[in-house]
Amino acid sequence: MATDPSTPRMLHVDAIQTAPPGKVTAPGQARRISTAAPLGPEVLQSRFQAVWYYTKAGEESPLAIAAWIKESLCAALPGHPVLSGRLRRDDGWEVKFNDSGVRLVQATAETTMSEFLASKDRNGMEAHLAYWDDVDVQSPNFSALFYIQVTQFQGDGYAIGISCSLLLADPLFLTRFLNSWAQTHAQMRLSKSPMFHLSYFQRPDRSRHLKSAELESSPVHSPSSTTTMLFEADREAITRSYGQLAVACLREATRRLDVEAAPEFCLLISDHGGELAVEPCANPSEGSSGEALDVVWWDQLGVEEWTLVQGNKPVHVSCRIASPGDGRLVVVMIPPDVEGDPKVVVSVTLPDN
Repeated sequence: MATDPSTPRMLHVDAIQTAPPGKVTAPGQARRISTAAPLGPEVLQSRFQAVWYYTKAGEESPLAIAAWIKESLCAALPGHPVLSGRLRRDDGWEVKFNDSGVRLVQATAETTMSEFLASKDRNGMEAHLAYWDDVDVQSPNFSALFYIQVTQFQGDGYAIGISCSLLLADPLFLTRFLNSWAQTHAQMRLSKSPMFHLSYFQRPDRSRHLKSAELESSPVHSPSSTTTMLFEADREAITRSYGQLAVACLREATRRLDVEAAPEFCLLISDHGGELAVEPCANPSEGSSGEALDVVWWDQLGVEEWTLVQGNKPVHVSCRIASPGDGRLVVVMIPPDVEGDPKVVVSVTLPDN
């Protein structure tokens, strides 16, 4: 049934829990973050945000799916301990691998999925479907860096949204984890009717939600309006440094999107076989890179292949890199050598004019 357009449509957060890894994380593991300048909000609060929209394929309910997610995620996390980690700042920054886990959010929306997808304000409202709390700069070790939200729409639709800090994992690494997790999920014998949903343990007043917000309003931690382009280059064909590759991609994206050039940008070089480098970089006004660049799309990274219910493919997928402020952000994503992938993926995120 259609909702009354004169009534504000609300999104309610019904439950928040944590999914820890199913095995104890070995002590002493960390990923160092090399920084040439203090980490500002444009880096600390930047994240990969994706939302998958599904119609119910059978008897599964969003409540059951949230419970299945917790069970299979706990089984998948031990193989990727960085995703359970937290930021730590001592003499420098690092991601400490530990058992802190992933935040799981269960929510309900006062609208149908078809109405939401058809809304002219959908891009602005999607942040409500991928929960995020800003990293606490003073006590970053208490801030979650990876959130998964299951949202039940009115009718037969639901969405699964994720927000993952770029300091934790880049979109290429995270997409490959999601597909690996989906394989783990498919191999598990999960109960069709889980005994414990995320919202099973509630406060005495069951009519109250943890949080509520108007869908048409901007979330408290809403990022700036940005556009991201993806490029791909062969490792062996890269003739210069990754910094110069980033400049080449930035120039190409600036030209294609018709965005005003800026003298500086922030560069993240994400090598999951080593450390994460964060550098402020100058954008030379002249020169050419000579690199052969191919434009790629999110679906080419395997994002649209992700499903946790066998045979139920998403009807729509939305991906973006969310970043505060009006700066330029370039992420160079280097696959680990063990994967034998010859491609380097570069994302360029620019503010919308």
